[in-house]
Amino acid sequence: MKSDEERLTVVNVVASTRVAEELDLPDIAIQLNCEYEPEQFPGVVYRVVDPKLAILMFRSGRAVCTGGKNEENIHEGITRMIGDLRAAGIETWEIEDVKIEVQNMVATYALHYPEDYGGTARMDDINTRVIDLEGGEIRPADDEEIEVWNAMTKEEQEKFGEFQIRGIKQGEPLATMPRKLNLNNLTFHLPFDKVEYEPEQFPGLIYRLDYPRVVCLIFGSGKMVITGARRKDEILEAVQFIQDELADLL
Repeated sequence: MKSDEERLTVVNVVASTRVAEELDLPDIAIQLNCEYEPEQFPGVVYRVVDPKLAILMFRSGRAVCTGGKNEENIHEGITRMIGDLRAAGIETWEIEDVKIEVQNMVATYALHYPEDYGGTARMDDINTRVIDLEGGEIRPADDEEIEVWNAMTKEEQEKFGEFQIRGIKQGEPLATMPRKLNLNNLTFHLPFDKVEYEPEQFPGLIYRLDYPRVVCLIFGSGKMVITGARRKDEILEAVQFIQDELADLL
């Protein structure tokens, strides 16, 4: 079984720094061939291809780096930017004097993993849609297949030759079956003043933790997005906290 850290994917790291007392943005835009549209945005956009980053430079000498997957990406991108600036004759501080601070980390995590469920269905469940295969095996129906199936009349479904969709039956294996979280039910198990759930406006449940101070977006599929952390261990701590809170529901 995979560990929490193996299931976690950091998708964006945002960091800020200051690289000079002041930067001449029009000169930088020309020298480094950067994007600069002061009527639309007050900063220069410096892009790094590998790792894929965007660094926003401002006249105050501040810079914001986004798009990294880890802190090493951020340090590499800012080091490269400072090197290019100095090579173009633009004065900056030495890299050793530049302090880089992570402002936000965004990560995704799957609360449900198929290999976690080696058991069998406790009861017939029409909401877990499956397709019969040869040899008595079953597989989950995907969203596109379900959409096609639901668009047909009952008579058309009976005559349809490509596949037949049905609900899972008691005793059938749960492994590989997509698991669904009842988000309405979750709102009663989590502190009501920390939870927002308005499915008409947003499909996920928003859960704000006090410690670590992060925001978690939980979706019915079991996928979770964590944002607001400044370190990876804060994200892992939030994951463990939510797993403990929802232990009886997962």
